[in-house]
Amino acid sequence: MRFFHCASHLQQKPLPPPQDVTIAIPTLPFAALAQIAQHQGFYLQEGLHATPLVYPYGKPALQAVVDGSADFAVVAETPFMFAVLNGEKISIVATILTSSEAHAIVARKDRGIVKYEDLKGRRIGATLGTSGHFFMDAFLVAHGISNADVEAVDLKPEEMADALANGTVDAISTWQPFLSYTQQKMGDRGVSFKDEDIHRLTFNIIATHDFIRHNPEQVAKVIRALVKAEEFAIREPAAAQKTVADFCHIDREVLRRFWPAYSFQVTLDQSLLLALEDESQWAMGNGLVKKRQIPNYLNFIYYDGMQSVKPERLMILR
Repeated sequence: MRFFHCASHLQQKPLPPPQDVTIAIPTLPFAALAQIAQHQGFYLQEGLHATPLVYPYGKPALQAVVDGSADFAVVAETPFMFAVLNGEKISIVATILTSSEAHAIVARKDRGIVKYEDLKGRRIGATLGTSGHFFMDAFLVAHGISNADVEAVDLKPEEMADALANGTVDAISTWQPFLSYTQQKMGDRGVSFKDEDIHRLTFNIIATHDFIRHNPEQVAKVIRALVKAEEFAIREPAAAQKTVADFCHIDREVLRRFWPAYSFQVTLDQSLLLALEDESQWAMGNGLVKKRQIPNYLNFIYYDGMQSVKPERLMILR
């Protein structure tokens, strides 16, 4: 009887309190797994009390980590690349989305833009320092137009549709859901240009080197929560889409249309390194940063978390 009493007592040992973390999450569908993990309580299941800081896109979310107001952020590789080139000590701990169909250019047909070549000499809105900026320049170069042949106008994503509609710019380069907003607002007056071979977007979880060094167990817990979110999105796609649509304040039907173009998978892939190096070459070649040597991005990716949680998804050669 005493044995069973002791066993029962041991089983009732209280769990340690959850660890506090703050995660900067954009209201973009690309951050879906982080949003789902928050809504479904997967962080809490892993022993984390996660406080979300909500931002309209990834660049300011990354800045929250740099400023010390967030422990983790969800961001595309382009702002991450700029931050590294500008000296920030940050690392990617996991990629949670990839897509080759995330960007497009929308232009005004009533200003004579009906084919690629017509973009030459135009004012094109883009959110500078983001993947939309890189896509614009890469698209133009791929179609024989130098970035010196256009005027880039720095716009916030939420400003794109109005700026194009009221004629402030002749075209815009952006991502979903702002593409859909712009296309809907322009209707027959707009024309869209896409090229799936131009850019493969990644969205990633990042943290500072210092935070990772002192909190490796929290990094692993975040990755495990994101893997649960990935599994949930596969198992319950309608519920996942509802969660993301609500978090991002976008129409569920709009989200459903472009959802299949996105791969929501927790990985660290060799293609991430190649993208960071290509975009660094672009940034330096166009004088967007002072640095003149591509860093070794192996030093800005944290491997141990993925190795401990999902080793088969760690596909970066070191």
